[in-house]
Amino acid sequence: MDCKFGKHNYWYSQGAFRCKKCGHVTYKSHRRKNKNTVIILASIIVAVGIIGYFTFQTYATPQNIQNEANKIITNTENKIQQISPQLTNLSSSQNKPFPLTSEDNRVPIVVYDNCQSFIRSDLKTIDTTCNLPPPTYQKTFKFDVPDVLEQKIQPAALFNVKTKVYQYGTTDFKIGLYDQTGEKNYTVTLWQFPQ
Repeated sequence: MDCKFGKHNYWYSQGAFRCKKCGHVTYKSHRRKNKNTVIILASIIVAVGIIGYFTFQTYATPQNIQNEANKIITNTENKIQQISPQLTNLSSSQNKPFPLTSEDNRVPIVVYDNCQSFIRSDLKTIDTTCNLPPPTYQKTFKFDVPDVLEQKIQPAALFNVKTKVYQYGTTDFKIGLYDQTGEKNYTVTLWQFPQ
C-alpha cells in the first residue's frame, strides 16, 4: 500500500512503525534484520572457533612446542661441535703473530713489532732497536738477558735476532725472539730506561 504522498517513510515509535507523511501504522517487527545479523555473526564465530581449535591442536600443543625447542637445541649443539675443533686449532697454534694477551692474561699497552735485537752473552745484555713510523723513526731498549735465555746460549756468543717487544707498564716488558720454529717470549728487565 502506497502513501498518498509517495512511498511510506516509517519510523519506529511506541511498539509500531508509523509513516511520517500520512500517519499509517504497521506492526511488522523490526527484528528481522537483527535475526539475519545474529545468524551471520553466530556462523562466523563458530567457524573461527573451529578453525582456532584445530590450529591450536596442530601447532600449539605442549609436545609440539617441546619438539621445536629440542630441534633448536640440537641445531645449536651441532654448530658448537662444528666450531669447537676450529677453536682448538687456533688456540694450539704456536706461531701467533700478535698475541692479544700473554700467558698470564695481561694485555700489553704497546707492542713494537718491527725490531732487531743484538744479544751479547758476555755482557748479558739485549740491545733492541725498533723501527717506528715518523716522526719517531726508532726506539731503543737495553734489557738484561733473562736467566732462562742465558742457559740456552753459549758463553761469549753474539746474536742478531728478529724481535717483538711487549710493554705492559713503565718498566714491565716481555720480549719475543724469533727462531726457526717461531716466536719465543721471555720476561725481561730494563738494563737502562728507553732512550
